[in-house]
Amino acid sequence: MSQRNISQLKKQALESIEKRKEAVFALADDLLNMPEQGYREVRTSARVKAEMERMGLAPRCGLAVTGLRADLPCGGGEGPRIALMGELDALPVPTHPFADPATGAAHACGHHAQLVMMLAAAEALIPLAGELCGSLSFMAVPAEEFQALDYCRELIARGKIRYCGGKCEFIRLGILDDIDGVLLIHAGHDTFVPESYNGFCMKEIIFEGKAAHGGLRPWAGKNAASMARSALNLIDAQRDTFDDKDSVRIHGIISDGGNAVNVVPARAVLELQVRAKTPEAVSNACKVVDRSVKAAAMAFSGKVSIHNLGGYMPYESSETLNKIHAENLKELAGRTLGNCGHRGSSTDMGDVSMILPALHAYCGGFAGSPHGADFVVTDPEKAYIEGAKLLAMDMIDLLGENAEASRRLAGEKRKMDKDTYLKYKENMSSTEEVSYDQA
Repeated sequence: MSQRNISQLKKQALESIEKRKEAVFALADDLLNMPEQGYREVRTSARVKAEMERMGLAPRCGLAVTGLRADLPCGGGEGPRIALMGELDALPVPTHPFADPATGAAHACGHHAQLVMMLAAAEALIPLAGELCGSLSFMAVPAEEFQALDYCRELIARGKIRYCGGKCEFIRLGILDDIDGVLLIHAGHDTFVPESYNGFCMKEIIFEGKAAHGGLRPWAGKNAASMARSALNLIDAQRDTFDDKDSVRIHGIISDGGNAVNVVPARAVLELQVRAKTPEAVSNACKVVDRSVKAAAMAFSGKVSIHNLGGYMPYESSETLNKIHAENLKELAGRTLGNCGHRGSSTDMGDVSMILPALHAYCGGFAGSPHGADFVVTDPEKAYIEGAKLLAMDMIDLLGENAEASRRLAGEKRKMDKDTYLKYKENMSSTEEVSYDQA
């Protein structure tokens, strides 16, 4: 079959998305009004499945509990397999105008828009598959927000998942084993890409002491709340030992500090998130935290258990994918793609970027504070249509004309292979218990 040039293919894809604009907006409204938290995205997953099947795709379902993947082989010759991703989950923001009244979940981070862009791009690309090289995959992935940790721990205990992040699970389960690159566009205020994100480890730290009457015989107790306060002070005292280039952030809460004012607390719990710019820096910062909490327990002759819930890896951008995306934004809208540098927040797209070239771009069309009750769509054209067009254009660049552009992806070195990645994740998902009890 003869292949048209890239410009002709892009023109057809853009016209297809433009013609289906009202249907795209209707899909966006549907998804906006069915927000669900991570690994519980049952209705959302079913809606995405129905949309894929309507297009003639055959999605594999139930991946990492609620995830989907649909493949589209191309007939233009050999080439890489590139994936478009969207995230299924929402956040607990009960005051959001589109919050579910029963659960409080809301799309206060705009993940519904990712799904809309991915699906709209897929429909535009399907008629072009015979003129592209390699193959495409369309994926809807659960649980990016790292929320509802008690529910995640329950799923882990039942053997349903190993990690809290959906993309981490996709990697573990081999769903990305045959993928050569991944693209995703996130909701935002403007069109830009980050150079990098912090990775993190989530820690639950439980101090155990001894209860006693707080007024009558406090010396007979061991104050677990004092251990927690001391641990936080020790961590604070070491902040200037972290290298600025590592962007270390340590933050958290005392989620349990005792049950009664007149009882010396026998138990206290810290929940901490330890973030940094590289896997090595995350590991080093975790060691500092661990030494601090052990020292605090030792000072009071207490016990401490450190439960690490492996979080997300740092994100490293792909120069090739960023360049292609920037050129398409210029071609489509005449705008320059911004670059926000390093971000102190985290995403499980970081896990993908450790082993594969990844694009985590942002679109405009939203206003308000991400994760806030005021984060809403203000410009549907930018929030849904422009992103879908850019994804379609990116894929045509990658897989059109013998997939020459995407072959550059093979030359990009990633931080880890899959085995190294999984070993790191296991090391960051551990439990340690230490007792200094000298009662």
